[in-house]
Amino acid sequence: MDWLQALISGIIQGVTEFLPISSSGHLVIYNTLFGEGDTNLAFTVLLHFATLLSVIIVFRRDIWMLVREFFAALWDILRGKPNFKTPERKFLMMVVIATVPAVLIGVGIKLMNLNHILENIFIVAVMLIVTSIFMFCVDRLNKGKHTEADAPIKTAWLVGLFQAAAILPGLSRSGSTIFSGTLGGFNKEFAIRFAFILSIPTILGAGLVEALSVIRDGNFGLDIFSSAIGFVAAAVCGVFSIKFVKVLVRNNRFYIFGIYCLAMSAVAFLVGFGIIRV
Repeated sequence: MDWLQALISGIIQGVTEFLPISSSGHLVIYNTLFGEGDTNLAFTVLLHFATLLSVIIVFRRDIWMLVREFFAALWDILRGKPNFKTPERKFLMMVVIATVPAVLIGVGIKLMNLNHILENIFIVAVMLIVTSIFMFCVDRLNKGKHTEADAPIKTAWLVGLFQAAAILPGLSRSGSTIFSGTLGGFNKEFAIRFAFILSIPTILGAGLVEALSVIRDGNFGLDIFSSAIGFVAAAVCGVFSIKFVKVLVRNNRFYIFGIYCLAMSAVAFLVGFGIIRV
C-alpha cells in the first residue's frame, strides 16, 4: 500500500466511523461491486485505534472523569460502600449497562457463525432506510431534558439495544445511539456525548479482536511512512466528523444524513439486483 492509498483509507475510516451513514454498509456495497480487496489487517487495526484516538481527543475531559470514577467506584465496592448516586457514577454505570447488549450480540453472532448476515447487500439496503428514518426523527425530537444528573437507567438499556442492533450492516451505530438517546429523553448534547463515549468499548473491542488475528497469523507487514499517514488522516478526520455531527444535531440538520442514506439504499438495491455492475 502506497502513501496515497493509505491517505484515502484513513480519510474514509475517519469519516464513516462517526458520521451516521454506516461504514459497514458502505463496505458491503463496495465489496459487492468490486470484490474483496487485498486488505492489510494490521493496517485496519491501526485505523481503528486512530478513530479511537479521535473520540479520546474530543471527549478527553469526560473520559478522564469516567476513568477516575471507575477506580473510585471499585475502591468503594471493595470497602463495602458502593455509591452510584452521583452524576459521574451514574454516567459510568450507564456506559457499562449500554455496552452489555452489543457484547452479547457480537459474541452470539461469532458462536453461531452468522457472519454471512453481515455481508448481505439487501440487509444493507433495508437498514439504510431504517437509518434514514432515524435521522429524520432526530431533528424532531426536541423535548429531551435529561443529562447524567437525572437520566433514567432504562434509557441506557434502550441505547444499548439500539447499539447492539447496529451490528447489522447499513444500520449506523452513531445514528442509532443518538436517535435512541434522544428518544429516551436525553437532551441532544448529552445524547451525542453518550453515543460517542459509548463507541469507545465498541471500537476498542473490534480493534483488539482484529489485533489478535494479526498476532495469530503473524502478518505485521506495514510500511511505516504510509501507515503513519493513514493513522493521522483517520484521527484528524474522525475529530472533524464528530464535531460536524455535533453541529448538525444542534441545528436540526440531521435530515441531510437521512437523504444521503436513502440515496445509498437505492444504490444498494441496484447493486444487489445486478443493475449496477462493474
